[in-house]
Amino acid sequence: MKLRAFAGWFAAYSVITLLLTYPLVLHLSTVVPHDLGDPLLNVCLLWWNAHVLPLTERWWNGFAFYPATGFLAYSDHRLGESLIATPLQWLGSSPVTAFNLTLLALSPLCAICAHWLAFTLTGRHDAAALCGLAYAFSPYRIGHIEHLELLAGFGMPAALASLHRYLAGRRPEWLIVFALAVVVTGLCTAYYLLFFSVLLVLWIAWFVRPRDSRSLASIGAACGAAALVLLPIAIGYLRIHRRFGFVRPANEVIELSGDLLSPVTTVSTSLLWGWLARPDKPELHLFPGLTIVAIAIIGAVVAWRSTRGVRDRLDRISRWTLILAGGLAAIADCGWAFAPWRVDLIGVRISSDAPFKPMSLALIAAVVAVALSSPVRRAYAQRSPLGFYLLATFVMFLCSLGPRPRLMDHQILYEPPYAWLMRVPIFGSIRAPARFAMLTILCLSVTGALAFSRFSVEGIRRRVLAAALMIGILADGWVRVLALPTLPAVWPSEHAAGFAAVIELPLGDLYDDVAAMYRAMSHRRPVVNGFAGFEPTHYYTLKTALQEHDSAALDAVSSTGPLLIVIDRQRDSDRQWESYVSSLPRAARLGDDERYVFFAMSPSVPPEVCRGTRLPIAAVADNRGSIDVAALTDANVYTRWTTAHSQRQGDLLTIDLGRTSRVCAVTLSVGEFRKNYPRLLLVDTSSDAIHWAAQSSIRTAALTMRAALTDPKAVAIDVALLPVDARFVRLGIGEAAGDAWVVGEISVTGVPSPE
Repeated sequence: MKLRAFAGWFAAYSVITLLLTYPLVLHLSTVVPHDLGDPLLNVCLLWWNAHVLPLTERWWNGFAFYPATGFLAYSDHRLGESLIATPLQWLGSSPVTAFNLTLLALSPLCAICAHWLAFTLTGRHDAAALCGLAYAFSPYRIGHIEHLELLAGFGMPAALASLHRYLAGRRPEWLIVFALAVVVTGLCTAYYLLFFSVLLVLWIAWFVRPRDSRSLASIGAACGAAALVLLPIAIGYLRIHRRFGFVRPANEVIELSGDLLSPVTTVSTSLLWGWLARPDKPELHLFPGLTIVAIAIIGAVVAWRSTRGVRDRLDRISRWTLILAGGLAAIADCGWAFAPWRVDLIGVRISSDAPFKPMSLALIAAVVAVALSSPVRRAYAQRSPLGFYLLATFVMFLCSLGPRPRLMDHQILYEPPYAWLMRVPIFGSIRAPARFAMLTILCLSVTGALAFSRFSVEGIRRRVLAAALMIGILADGWVRVLALPTLPAVWPSEHAAGFAAVIELPLGDLYDDVAAMYRAMSHRRPVVNGFAGFEPTHYYTLKTALQEHDSAALDAVSSTGPLLIVIDRQRDSDRQWESYVSSLPRAARLGDDERYVFFAMSPSVPPEVCRGTRLPIAAVADNRGSIDVAALTDANVYTRWTTAHSQRQGDLLTIDLGRTSRVCAVTLSVGEFRKNYPRLLLVDTSSDAIHWAAQSSIRTAALTMRAALTDPKAVAIDVALLPVDARFVRLGIGEAAGDAWVVGEISVTGVPSPE
């Protein structure tokens, strides 16, 4: 009977999904939801997972950003979602159909797993349905319908439900279910795996009693087993991210964090709440829905009032601590409202310089006050699920605010929980703390279900109330219309026969690059274009060189075989790209059709660089005078030299070797400044710094890309020279550019003079 009931609810959730996304179900093979960016990327990744054995080197390297390696580690690999999409493709579904069916399956999966969690805690299907609807059809989740990996949050409620089942009966099979749920969560997205680990620690601290070593050991063993299964993927990500030096800049993490207005911000397509949208900041749309929030608040108030009893000394301390919190918050408010000001009181200086610090103290005091209150202490002593999920909602929301919580662009807290998490190295690859919102909504949904289960209403009135609340939850998440763009055009795949790779121009725009990746499923060749969470180092230089129509832009990507160049005439109305490619010496026109022009580019031959010894450098000078040699020879690309202006002819960097040596190469490292390479580098040598002999005039775009492919962190550009006796080597800019010239490291290679 339980299975029949759950099957019925799963069917109901499936019907709601089809209605919410209608008419997607009628066009499964010809459209994708929302836009042609992330959804098409998901289509391509699911296709790759179905046709290449996962975790092999070929699988890791992928099919985009050619000739860079490690593409699958640039973003989530979608192996969890492929558990649905791969069998569908093996049975004959197209990649697009498999993607759309997978997307449609994720909502009822999330709903039924959240339903199971709430049913485990309440024993009531009406309360569980409120949880399932609020979790699976929340405005936040529907607002991320283009992010398949973020829709796949069904593993987290399943893991929590199995843990509650385990504690209730100590049956080990529930730990197996828990471990499988954690594995599936990790396979679906790294975001939820890492974020869920925070919630899991809180869950254990609340529900598992300190003396229950058996339960702690058993849950720890299940976590360890799950981690062991996911370890090969983690090692692959770690290896590739370390090679490229992938980290998220602090400003990017802050920009993609929530703020205090996020809970009342939603997407513009919301039927009821679109007027709350902030179109310029899509990651900040964290609105969970008004109905579930109201249920949770009413339930929390009722629960709090029901625990009133005899107050003790800790309650009095709690009351005074709460008053202290209010005073500190008032000081912070004055700091923002009336700055600048300063008051010296009994040797203590209070000022408006950093109001987020007293506000942080106010938050700490408020937390202490709540923790000391008798209702919370009683809830913890009884291991109350309502108390836990209510408090966890607040903690998860606090984490979604990122390392620098804000209100109206003003920092409001100092060192919040997410700032502590960022000290854990693995969190350095996470760029959107705002996605903690999915865990916030999970905890809020469970809180709402637990609150509703306590309502003292029975019979027909309870059923009517439950139905009204379900309608309210769905209305909160309903959208006016779901955009369903049609798929990009596909050019005849036979054009790619015999080529090592394909590049489509123009390159660098998100939608153009994803369309090129989409067409790779047809012609089955790796593409130079690419889009992912991270970009390989060489891609920055490639985009810059192509935008400037540099004649050396494609030399590096064609060094491993013939390259097919495809130009989209709809994106090249003035024929600039066609003229540019026609001017390349190794490009030959193959033909064209109504929309595309095809060129073949023969392989390039990388220049030979001598393998001599590194010569000591006595001094270095630029146009302004001597510069610190140590900064350019300390094997640290971050201690760099740079021009104070954009590159212009006449910028010089002169190297003094201290004595005459036989020079055969110069190496410049640009490190992370991949756009700051010299466009045209002039190399002269001299024995006396008076009479100079020209040795090289070379466009360095290809050299920079080859350097980035060889060592993505150092990007050491090797400039080959004919062996020449010299003491001074002068490097100069031969062509102006819009970026400054940056050198992180410099070295000169020499060979023994001929006898």
